[in-house]
Amino acid sequence: MSPPRCDRLRLSLALIAIVSNASYTTIAPILPLEIDKYDISERGIALIFLAFSVGSSVAPPLVARHLESMGTFTVMSYSMVGMSLLFLCLGYIFDIAALLLSSNDHPAEESTGATSSNHNILVAGLLILLQFFMGAFFSTITTGYYSLATFAFVEKESAMSYIEAGVGAGYILGPVLGSSVLYDEMGYKFSYSVISMCMMVMAFLTWKFFSIHKGSKTPVDEVSSDLEAPTSGFVKNYNSFDNDFLAAGSVRDRTIGQLEAMNIDGHEKIAPTAISLLKFPKILFAATTIMWINVSWTFIEPLLAKRLNNHFHVGKKQIGLIFSLSNIIYVPTVFLVQYLPRHRRWRHWTISISTMLTPLAVLLIGSNAYSLVILGIILIGLLPTPVWIMLLPFMQDESTMLFPDTDLKRCVNDVTAGIYNSFMTLGQVVGYTIGPLMGSHGFAMTTQLVAVLIFLQSMLFYFCTKGNKPRTKRGSTC
Repeated sequence: MSPPRCDRLRLSLALIAIVSNASYTTIAPILPLEIDKYDISERGIALIFLAFSVGSSVAPPLVARHLESMGTFTVMSYSMVGMSLLFLCLGYIFDIAALLLSSNDHPAEESTGATSSNHNILVAGLLILLQFFMGAFFSTITTGYYSLATFAFVEKESAMSYIEAGVGAGYILGPVLGSSVLYDEMGYKFSYSVISMCMMVMAFLTWKFFSIHKGSKTPVDEVSSDLEAPTSGFVKNYNSFDNDFLAAGSVRDRTIGQLEAMNIDGHEKIAPTAISLLKFPKILFAATTIMWINVSWTFIEPLLAKRLNNHFHVGKKQIGLIFSLSNIIYVPTVFLVQYLPRHRRWRHWTISISTMLTPLAVLLIGSNAYSLVILGIILIGLLPTPVWIMLLPFMQDESTMLFPDTDLKRCVNDVTAGIYNSFMTLGQVVGYTIGPLMGSHGFAMTTQLVAVLIFLQSMLFYFCTKGNKPRTKRGSTC
């Protein structure tokens, strides 16, 4: 693609990252404070957040294999519609629970306390279900823009910088606009009605101007055509072959962990799947690294708002600003990372050192001194940044070395992006699980445990992903 078209694509993906992440990040500072009125325990809150992460972890490997055939922008636009409807339900979740209870006939002698308890249990159950599907839609969007960012550009770190800047900007805007403006000034229901509307508008823009569909004549169609059309006859035939056999029921026992083999033009081609790539230690330990880097923040995400409020007596507006602080540091830093050496050995060293230093920020966040907590939040936006920018291109290059056939380039790219996104969100599952399990041992002890585990992961990455220089160079469409 020409430079202007590449620039339009970068900005389009960054805009999608901003809107989707800003919408999602309104949940952490708002929802715990709202459901606290309904006597739902910290463990129940953690389960609600955990459901989002489980949905986010399950979806990427399933979706990634079909991004090419369905069209990445089209998949993202439909997922935005799903998130929009779920945000609307989130705003009225307590009314929905009350309506469901009132539709049942309760005995006249039933106590008010029992009714209130049933309502709270139903609210928790509905929130868990809603968060699961919210996570699935959200991770489908993120898998889409990570896949395009690493496939369409020669300078992968530059493309990832735009994406991560969009993610960081979303993380800044979400808590500030959500808790400090919408929630604090206009209330819970109105907040999520506005967020739902914003997601629906973004879904329409993505479908109308970026997706390939009949009758569309937009300036971005050429860019989308290059990226969404099958990159080879093999991949197109491969998808058709797979779908036909599944429909016929002859391979109903096929799983995502199996390698798929075909004979095209007299040559057998093997397409990778998520589990087949994870059998290689370099891919596995790179994936677990992004998982633990994400744990460094997510294990405190459902607990930080209440800790700041109860332990340091911080108000709602200040909590929103503190949630955004690490991302205020993160956004400018991501553009500096792309200027670091990108030779394979230097990239490996940079990721390793960044992972080794991240536990320092975690330990500071667990401090009882307010100033050290703020310093830890600043450092959590600074120290892991090279990992967020460099790790996915590192995994893409390693996967391409394992499957160097150019016919498989798009397939390998999408599956690797799915692995990356799945393990990244798996970090949320681990993070939201560690918090409640370690709650009885204190917040400081929890941060110390997480810091030790992240440091051990940095050692595993360093020693298990070292290797020779790549023998092949990967092509690109941009």
